[in-house]
Amino acid sequence: MFELLAPAGDLTRLKYALAYGADAVYAGQPAFSLRARENGFKNLDDLAEGIEYTHRLGKKFYLTSNVIPRNVKVEAFQRALLSAIDLKPDALIVADPGFVGWIRKVRPEVEIHLSVQANTTNYLAAQFWQGLGVRRIILSRELRLSEIVEIKERCPDLELEVFVHGAVCMSMSGRCMLSNWVTRRDANQGACDNSCRMPYRLYANPEPQCEDYQEHVGEFSLQRTDREELPPIALDEDTWGTYFMSSRDLCALEVIPDLMKAGLDSFKIEGRTKSVYYLSQVVRTYRMAIDACKKQLESGKPLEIPEESRRAISFVDGRGFMPGFMRGPLPQNYESTHEDAPGGCVAAQVLGYDEATNSCRVNVKNPFGMDDSLELMTPSGQFPCEVSSMKNFKGEDVDRLHPGTEGIVFLDGKRPEKSENDIFCFFIKKKA
Repeated sequence: MFELLAPAGDLTRLKYALAYGADAVYAGQPAFSLRARENGFKNLDDLAEGIEYTHRLGKKFYLTSNVIPRNVKVEAFQRALLSAIDLKPDALIVADPGFVGWIRKVRPEVEIHLSVQANTTNYLAAQFWQGLGVRRIILSRELRLSEIVEIKERCPDLELEVFVHGAVCMSMSGRCMLSNWVTRRDANQGACDNSCRMPYRLYANPEPQCEDYQEHVGEFSLQRTDREELPPIALDEDTWGTYFMSSRDLCALEVIPDLMKAGLDSFKIEGRTKSVYYLSQVVRTYRMAIDACKKQLESGKPLEIPEESRRAISFVDGRGFMPGFMRGPLPQNYESTHEDAPGGCVAAQVLGYDEATNSCRVNVKNPFGMDDSLELMTPSGQFPCEVSSMKNFKGEDVDRLHPGTEGIVFLDGKRPEKSENDIFCFFIKKKA
């Protein structure tokens, strides 16, 4: 119970997610898992390595197989699934009802988790899928907390999984046609081009194709003519455009106590294409929260999110956070598709540690220097650290390192952690 489930876009992300405390990871083959692009599991050998590594740590690997296939893809999907099943993933995440039935028929021993793409929004649907042999249901993102709790109460023997962090699609649990309509890239075949995230411009010209673009002057909004009592939708524009279709990111950190009290089984993080640092910091955030609440639950104390979790998430960029539908209507996000992390940013990823010189070889992600306030983030915590000197990739002494390069950071004083997880570390630059 209380599983923390993290995305694994490739073997590197898988290893970082597990190092920072994920109980399980999910990954899939490019053609059949709604991640046709930027997917590091290109073949069965990659999957086999990921599954073996995960099992060696005593954790679980779920194979995402949630494409909505057309006829032309059915037989290839079946062959790919049978080959992947032989690698012994702990469960298959499936969306298509035909494939749920087929898997139950040809490989009845395989555990099936119903994908969020199936849009399960009520307890009758949950009971229906349970009757077909589904072990776990990933509930629709559009549910309120009270609805999630009721489904668990009415289906106590069915495992329920909920998304707690990550990007939110502007359509019903991702079943969107916008990308297909705009660019002929089908989101339901894993080729979404994120059309809802792109900037759009308002034109003052009568024809949008006019070359003499004129920016609107003043404030503009959309108002439904049949429901004038509804508030208008603001169409704010910056130099890049307007973003009225782009949702804020889900961050249900503060809802974790309620979900745990209700007995939810798995807490899922979205983001198979996110950076290794993002993944590590988010997994760390929710690991601390779940562990703290579990101890409080066992001791009969009120469940509270630890301040360490709130601080950790403050070092993560996003589109602005909101608790999703769990806590009321969604806040609008028309101003930007990016908000800087309030706490600071990743400065560098540690590539190796030399105990003899007390130095770290790093891959620089953001510019930082000797005068910056730095912390070292490790799987066991985030600690203040002092830097005595730096060298650039040429081996020259420098006061500042720049992104896109490697360098060496010499620490002043004892390093906070020395373990087999040395390679899973980052330097964090705090905001002044």
